Amino acid sequence: MRLTKSQKNTKGKASSSFSSRASVGIDITQDAVKIVQLSGRNLNQVQLDNYSIVRLPKNIIKGAIVQDYDQLVAYLQHAYTQLGGNSRNIIGAIPQSLANIETVTYNEKDADMDLADFVELEVSQQMPLDEVNYDYRVVQEGTGSAGKKVLVVAARKEDLEPRLEVFDSAGLSLQSLDVDVLAQANAFNYWMDRQNPEFLSDKVMVVHISEDEMSSLVLQNGQILYRQESALGGEQLCQLIQRTYQVSDEQAKVMRKSENKPADYQIQVADRFNAQIAQEVQRVLQFYYTTQSGEQFANVRNIFLTGSASTQANLAETIFSQTNTSAECVDLTTSVSIGMKADASEMQQVGSELAIAFGLALRGL
Repeated sequence: MRLTKSQKNTKGKASSSFSSRASVGIDITQDAVKIVQLSGRNLNQVQLDNYSIVRLPKNIIKGAIVQDYDQLVAYLQHAYTQLGGNSRNIIGAIPQSLANIETVTYNEKDADMDLADFVELEVSQQMPLDEVNYDYRVVQEGTGSAGKKVLVVAARKEDLEPRLEVFDSAGLSLQSLDVDVLAQANAFNYWMDRQNPEFLSDKVMVVHISEDEMSSLVLQNGQILYRQESALGGEQLCQLIQRTYQVSDEQAKVMRKSENKPADYQIQVADRFNAQIAQEVQRVLQFYYTTQSGEQFANVRNIFLTGSASTQANLAETIFSQTNTSAECVDLTTSVSIGMKADASEMQQVGSELAIAFGLALRGL
């Protein structure tokens, strides 16, 4: 979605068969700046040219709020320099907590107005139009008497402007600004289309576990059927390590990434954290099932895990035991080729963290 000011749309232009379009996705979260650069002649020939992950100190961002602009600008510049990117096709994101996302039904016969006016009316009922940026796209064409399904995204300008100023101050001009959860869905749909097309028509759950939250989506045929945020993530894991071993926050972060953990780490920490995640996944599933009508009811077939806190040993197995639904941790970047600049061996360790940046970069191709 395009939540920035209207710009010339080049996505529909035919590209030369001899040229490759590049796109950069930048995901700024509470704990890190994550950047992915992709290139490709089309979506069937995509290469991950390079990526960059730069960790952020505490309190630069708290939740969705930027608290130290100058430091964030400096870290963003450092991350982009580390990437070695030169594309002007840059896509950023805002947290879903700052956006209003809904799917509405548009029936031209009943609406007595065109789609653009219909969407404007829908948005105006939520917030004053002069205070908001919004965008929309048709996600399902209507058949028979059924109307079109239209995804509408709106965000207050006062929430967008601080994010845009960070990019401007870093010398990075955004082509568009998306929402993280939509990038998450975009990345996963691309991965599934190429790696597991047999799941496309099934209902699947995608759970992205970042440092400060767990974002759950139920998808089918490329569409978001249900979404929910939960205040559970890597922060809770670090706090559990701190309490268990009486260490500082920094020491807990090091221990979490280390291959030489205490002998009782799996029992005292990982298993307890895994149980918390599994219980929350079960709760989200139950909420989703209560929203389904009898005709539409179908169980979620698979649960796919991404994000920085999704790689704990035995997490997928614990979720399966709790939900009786197959679960696995996936690296969505495996759906594209890896360029020579990117460290393929390191990608195996950090690939699951790049899901949203990857989805943003895909949006630009």
